Amino acid sequence: MLRGIWAFFVLTVAAVILGLPVVLFAPLFPRWIAFPTKMARAWSRVMLLTVGARVTYHDPHGDLRQSRCIYIANHQSNVDIWVLGKVMPFGTRFVAKQELFRIPVLGPAMTAAGFIRINRSNRAEAIRSLTRAAESIRGGRPLILFPEGTRSKDGKLQPFKKGAFHLATQAGVPVVPVTIRGTFEILPPGSIRIQPGPVEVFFDRPLDLSELESARPRDLLNAVHAVIASRLDRTPDP
Repeated sequence: MLRGIWAFFVLTVAAVILGLPVVLFAPLFPRWIAFPTKMARAWSRVMLLTVGARVTYHDPHGDLRQSRCIYIANHQSNVDIWVLGKVMPFGTRFVAKQELFRIPVLGPAMTAAGFIRINRSNRAEAIRSLTRAAESIRGGRPLILFPEGTRSKDGKLQPFKKGAFHLATQAGVPVVPVTIRGTFEILPPGSIRIQPGPVEVFFDRPLDLSELESARPRDLLNAVHAVIASRLDRTPDP
């Protein structure tokens, strides 16, 4: 419990210290895409140390260096954001629910960094957001999405929503499946009890619509879901 309270304090202080420069300077230097990413990486490192997450990254094919793609990850915990934020390529943007953009300092920093907000209660607005996201990807800035829509309540992989895969079809880019194991045990949704421990992250080979039997987003969804489910079902590495 005490560690959870301490983590919330560090989260708040780090968000202010590292978020304010993004709010102030990112709009003035829009071509300096590395700056928001560096601030996000610093914030992620601080938070991973705070919660005691010992992360091992597996990237055998070099798929973490993709520039025009969508990273699709499972979502077990708030820790997932820091796990990915630590290593993602410069210019990478998250697609996040609009409620997060209302948080003081953090929300304006996300806006200044070009993160894509999604209003899940307004279909027309959500489509416009995905259209902007497609333009961002074609411009060489990859995106991260959690297609389950929210954190898993039991740590198991949930069904995927179709929006991310329609986006991949619209943008004409491959999808990189990303599997995160271990964050649920560190900080489950709805809890402030933190249990430090190991985390594994797998970046699998990009999947392209051209490799599938049909170009339907549903087929891409099924393929990515199968890859991540397979990773989660395996015995964790020692």
